Amino acid sequence: PAALLPTGTSAPVTLGGASPAPAMRDEQLKMMSLLVFTFQNAAFVLLMRWSKVLDTHYNSTVAVFLTEVLKLPLSVLLLMYEKRSVSEACATLNREILGAPMDTLKISVPALLYTVQNNCLFVAMGYLEAAVFQCTYQLKTLTTAVLTVTMLGRSIAAHQWGALVLLMAGTVLVQEPPAKGGGGADSSAGMMVGIGATVAACVCSSVASVYLEKILIESKPSIWVRNAQLCLFTIPIAAVGTQMVKDDYLKEEGTPIHGFTFAVWASIVTNAAGGMIVAVVMKFAGNILRNFAQACAIVVGGIGSCLLFDFVITSRFVGGVGLVILSIFIYGSKVEQLIAWLAAVGLARSSDEAAYAPVPLAEEAPPPPRESADEEAAPPPSAAPPADLRPPGAESAGSAATAGGGGKGR
Repeated sequence: PAALLPTGTSAPVTLGGASPAPAMRDEQLKMMSLLVFTFQNAAFVLLMRWSKVLDTHYNSTVAVFLTEVLKLPLSVLLLMYEKRSVSEACATLNREILGAPMDTLKISVPALLYTVQNNCLFVAMGYLEAAVFQCTYQLKTLTTAVLTVTMLGRSIAAHQWGALVLLMAGTVLVQEPPAKGGGGADSSAGMMVGIGATVAACVCSSVASVYLEKILIESKPSIWVRNAQLCLFTIPIAAVGTQMVKDDYLKEEGTPIHGFTFAVWASIVTNAAGGMIVAVVMKFAGNILRNFAQACAIVVGGIGSCLLFDFVITSRFVGGVGLVILSIFIYGSKVEQLIAWLAAVGLARSSDEAAYAPVPLAEEAPPPPRESADEEAAPPPSAAPPADLRPPGAESAGSAATAGGGGKGR
């Protein structure tokens, strides 16, 4: 009671008697998840690049296989945590996987695409600097946008198309031509291989996410169940991939994990945890904060490349990174938010926001006021973009459709 509080102290104000502790805990979880998300995005790219620079001749297809193997127990453990019961988690897996064999079989297509994507990432990191790769990999937003329009028949706002143009311009700027005397034709050819592998990874990620959105629109299991479903296919597909690549060092070393250094193992762990981290971030933080974390990850990746790999940051590279980060914020924002930001810096009038608000017809009554924030946050079903149409970045590597709890962070 207030009478028992020390002099000069007032009781905390709460609405409806609710304690502020849960809100504080959610805020702490939000900040923690964003920090982890930023660290994971930057660390994964830097570790992959480090593993390639060490040149230990490790088999990257084996690294992809071990990544998929690690994702399965992580997904099951997180499902158990979500259900708060081992038996309930097992029953859910049985119902969603064994009880729906046709839906599970459909997952084989994106599973193949995700496996190819992960192999392309390792190839790309062998030829591109970490910072350059980070910016180039944001092209998956462009490929997903195009596929969403063509395959799902959805529309994209004008300012989002403008953001995609900025993204392409920034991606072109960060592709620094090789310096004279720094390898000549070999350096140019290597850069083209790296860019080609990155674009292939973007396309695989986008096709997989749009496929899941289109084919499995009626099936919305937990994201951890979706991860487990995908792992049932990605593990054997990745195992086949290890046999399709000639390993000249296997006989000499006598083990498929030859050349696996700390950097390789660390990149495997960060890649496996990447999808889980994206899911947590999207639960506790909105798109704007996620955009900010992604932008920070690009900056951290650039600084890490400069410190660890003697990457030279030029004005052209800085300009390209600036355009990529700007495109991230524009693409993930609403028109009203953009106008408010421009008004804050004196480039637009705050009253201009009203011009973009829908005007009711004369014979129609104005819509009733919203009663909760949830109504404002819920877009019409026809306008909801797939998961990979969130602002550039991710996924680590591209996530499947997560609407309604489904999807996979890849």
